[in-house]
Amino acid sequence: MELTENYAVRGDRALGAGDEDKLGFREVAKRIATSLVDRASEDGLVVGLEGAWGSGKSSLLFLVGDELSKLPLATRPTVIHFRPWLIGNRDALITSLFTELSNQLDQVALAAGDATRISITKAKKAGKALRSFMSALSKAGEMVEVAGDVAGIGAVKYAGKGLKAAGGMAGTNAPPQLADLKDQLVTSLRELGHRFVVTIDDVDRLEPGEIMEILRLVRSVVDLPNVIYVLCYDSEVLAHSIQAAASVQNGRAFLEKIIQLTVMVPKPEAFQLRQWFAEALRQIGVAKDEDERERLREVIDHEGGRQLRTPRSVVRALDSIRFFWPPLREISADLADLVWLHLIKDGNPALYRWIEEYCGTAAALSLGTARVDEAEKSQQSAAVEAAAGEHVFDNDLYRHSFSAQLAGVTPNFSKSGPVFQLFERVDDRTRDEAIQSRRLASPDHYRLYFAMATPSHALRQSDFNALWDALATGPDQTATVLLSFQRQDVAGTLTKTDLMIERIKGGAYELLNAKQCRNLLMALANSMDEAYRLRPFDGFAFSSLWDRTLPLVGLLLARLKPAQRSIATRDMFAKGAAIGWLTFVFRHEIFAHGRFGDRSRHEGEWVLASELQLDDAIRITLSRYNAMTLKDIQQCPRPLSLLFAWQQAGDEEGPRRLLGAHSKSDEGLLQTLEGLTSQINSSDRGIFTVLSRQNIEPFLDYEDATRRVKALTKKAKLKEAATKIMTLIAEGKRY
Repeated sequence: MELTENYAVRGDRALGAGDEDKLGFREVAKRIATSLVDRASEDGLVVGLEGAWGSGKSSLLFLVGDELSKLPLATRPTVIHFRPWLIGNRDALITSLFTELSNQLDQVALAAGDATRISITKAKKAGKALRSFMSALSKAGEMVEVAGDVAGIGAVKYAGKGLKAAGGMAGTNAPPQLADLKDQLVTSLRELGHRFVVTIDDVDRLEPGEIMEILRLVRSVVDLPNVIYVLCYDSEVLAHSIQAAASVQNGRAFLEKIIQLTVMVPKPEAFQLRQWFAEALRQIGVAKDEDERERLREVIDHEGGRQLRTPRSVVRALDSIRFFWPPLREISADLADLVWLHLIKDGNPALYRWIEEYCGTAAALSLGTARVDEAEKSQQSAAVEAAAGEHVFDNDLYRHSFSAQLAGVTPNFSKSGPVFQLFERVDDRTRDEAIQSRRLASPDHYRLYFAMATPSHALRQSDFNALWDALATGPDQTATVLLSFQRQDVAGTLTKTDLMIERIKGGAYELLNAKQCRNLLMALANSMDEAYRLRPFDGFAFSSLWDRTLPLVGLLLARLKPAQRSIATRDMFAKGAAIGWLTFVFRHEIFAHGRFGDRSRHEGEWVLASELQLDDAIRITLSRYNAMTLKDIQQCPRPLSLLFAWQQAGDEEGPRRLLGAHSKSDEGLLQTLEGLTSQINSSDRGIFTVLSRQNIEPFLDYEDATRRVKALTKKAKLKEAATKIMTLIAEGKRY
């Protein structure tokens, strides 16, 4: 996507030329600029521009300089922007500042004339005096120190050793000569009558030792008439650094000895910051509908009111959104969710990290690949309160708005217990709506909001495109795509086919036309046995791929007209190659319609929506069963289920005849019994295989079968196989 100005990340920088003053600092800057010129003493002044980090000190300082540059030429001062963090030690600081002052004096001399009311002679004299003082100071080198008074700041003094090594300065005459040169400089600058304003930004970001050098510099070495220093800093931070560097108990008192006047950066109103944020946000993205627009307004009011405390916080939050929104906009993600999350990220990183971890666990729960016990819930509840900070969730309205953003979070408004119930069950409709809207609460899309990437388990648009193209072509192509998905793991035991079925029945089926519905139904009827062989599941799985397909079949059939529905049902059961899966569907319907078992289920649970459809399925399926050999049945997934379905559909004798005929031979009996095994899930042994009486008796005479097998254990040729069967029968008696 082409980068536009609206999406350009601005960075945490001060205002510059052409930037808009969002907070009305311009009027403040005008007054400060006027005072620096009209009201400041010609003896020099050190002004402190105080404000917390991010409050806009640097922006205000820029505006002050801009206003000074607009003053009439006759009264316009020379502004020197001194940036000490680019310089090294004390000597380099002194040299750098004097050099800049010297260069500016030369510029003043060049510009001198009637318009400026500055004498060229005086300007050149001041420049010469400054360079003489600089030269002497440079020759003195390390002899120059700063004497300390009670506050730790004093005048220049001179070391008593090493004078001969200091560039030829002679003995005891050196100090008076340097002092005389400074007096000459002071006199010439006073006579010149031109004001210099030296701005020093971010003093509080220097190391404590460097801070002390700057303070000594402005109050002793370069304490000159008509030179005004404007220092920007956070007084709390600066006072702490002074205490560490100067070993004093009161850093503020120390600072008051140096800073003669302080100007506090105006604190913006909270609504001003939110308004600035909202106006800039409109240039980045817009809500898709009224619901998202209303949620975005609430996010800005509730979360913005908490997190947007300084101009810097506004800039940083906007930059985060500029960085993350373009790729999310392309997939129609939710702007309100993104804004909520990134307001928290910049205002409370610990809470942001908790939300990230919670969303990942909630997604795993949604997929059935994770469990969260009560101890973990309690731990996470304590963690979110600790991350948010004390009393943050005391406000019921904020507690409600916070919980509304996350899946499975319910606010607790009672006076006891945790503030939230976490990892609560999310109903399918709510989950599917979150997925369709690509919300933060979507298990498929939550990671987009944290990393601009879908979760490893999530389907991609290319996956949907592949399936939709296949659905438009035919059932064979659709089956091929489903089986290719079945070979791809997404999370735990889940495959991409599991996830695709979930997403289709979650709402995507509504996009399918009649032809695509029929193609998908036939693709399932042709491929689900092979899908089972690729990734078998045990009989105790309560949410297998086959289970997932049941409601989808009902949804797809319901989209067809009655005549189309009947044809599709007959085609599935008559032509579908996946006889094992068809048996699974068929058996479910026999019980659901009450054709077998104690009671029927509610019609809402039926896959085949009418008794006529079920009648067609029974007739066709029984015909297919009767045409199968025992080998055909045993090659199907879950052959025992097929045999029971055959009987439960009304043909009790059909499977008995088939198995009885096959069991006449000894080898046939052993093969038949092996096909009648089932599995037991025991807490102490896990899953193991048994051959129980209830599996044998519906199809063979149990006593006769066990007697014959016992006799076969004594025949050398069949002893091993017969012994194995007898062991399985013994296990069946125990369980």
